[in-house]
Amino acid sequence: MFVLQLQDASVATSGDYRHWVEVQGRKLSHTMDPHRGAPLLAAPASVTVVARTCAEADAWATAFMVLEPEKGKALAAQLRLDTLFLLRDADGSTRGVGVGDLFSEQTATIA
Repeated sequence: MFVLQLQDASVATSGDYRHWVEVQGRKLSHTMDPHRGAPLLAAPASVTVVARTCAEADAWATAFMVLEPEKGKALAAQLRLDTLFLLRDADGSTRGVGVGDLFSEQTATIA
């Protein structure tokens, strides 16, 4: 478990682990892919962003969910946003990939 102590900042997380629907045995995210007009198929499990305001953190967390993880990480680094991507591996495990000083750029297995 991690605890964030923030001052003049906010945190928001977007993910598919709470809001989803199962259709024909496949879990579908509630977040939509704007290019396909359908649920995301290969999104991160979640993205957490720390930003100046909660609205900004929430908007970027959702945007990074929609982008391919590599593009999202590159954009987060370019914007200097502390961001944590939880990515699913083929074996069902989840690993965290952080961007920025707060989450570091090290990768760790979560579960």
